[in-house]
Amino acid sequence: MQIWALIVDSFRESRDRKIFWVMLFISLLISALMFCIGFKPGRVDVLFGTWQIETDMFTVGNAIRPDLVATIAVEWILDVALGWIGIILALIATAAFFPTMMERGAIEVLLSKPIARWRLFLGKYLGSMVFIAFHATVFGVLTFLIIGIRWKAWIPGYLLAIPLIVILFSYLYCVSALVAVWTRSTVAAVLLSLGAWVVFAGVQSTADMFPIMGLEKYKTAHTAAKVARWVVPKTQDITYLAKKWSGGTVSTEFFSIDDAPDEDRQIIARAEDLERHRMEVRAVYTIGSSLLFEALIIALAMWKFTRQDY
Repeated sequence: MQIWALIVDSFRESRDRKIFWVMLFISLLISALMFCIGFKPGRVDVLFGTWQIETDMFTVGNAIRPDLVATIAVEWILDVALGWIGIILALIATAAFFPTMMERGAIEVLLSKPIARWRLFLGKYLGSMVFIAFHATVFGVLTFLIIGIRWKAWIPGYLLAIPLIVILFSYLYCVSALVAVWTRSTVAAVLLSLGAWVVFAGVQSTADMFPIMGLEKYKTAHTAAKVARWVVPKTQDITYLAKKWSGGTVSTEFFSIDDAPDEDRQIIARAEDLERHRMEVRAVYTIGSSLLFEALIIALAMWKFTRQDY
């Protein structure tokens, strides 16, 4: 009950911040823009048919291709709107939770209550998860309904992206919590968690570069890159899993490579093979290894919080 009370308190604290309503407004705005678009056999209607784009890409006969619609929804909407903008705003909104709690006057009141420090830490941490889960659910459900009603493609697997976004946020928020506990600085927590995101993505992109560019002959460097990719949270795999569970397809479906030079076509073909391989990765492997990294960071942050003098 103590942890639950802290979770509720953290969510209420986030709700009082303007950024909470900014994120809600963005979800409603994107949903409204999506509602203005409709997929019809042989064309795409924009602004309820005000503009019409003639294309057969999204249809087979008189049916809408759900795999391409799912790919658009995951890569161009969910990944950008919630997976990038939403995560950044959520990190900014929640970065102050621990520094604010650890301020003089506030921390003494909390520690005077009969509650263990680890529970205090865990309650605040889980409160941030509830914050992002709320926004992910609002965005996910709204866009799911619009994809079904307006885009004529009901994709139940798309809703599985909601917990995936929460998991992605947790990969980064563990760094934010550690920095916040260590420095008591909101700015440092935001900047270093975003910096960690860049590092995580850079490590994954570097490892993927070897098979795409045909550099497997550099075995030592390739092995080191694969090991590093296994160690860090696999933020990029979240998109692949969301596409897989939504029934999406590879990105190369959206452009033609017939006129590209042979070398470029080979690179694109290898990139497509890698993307297909990433989409087939087991969730237990990618999420499990990433959560192991997160658990180590959280354990370190919790240890620092419980051992610190106030």
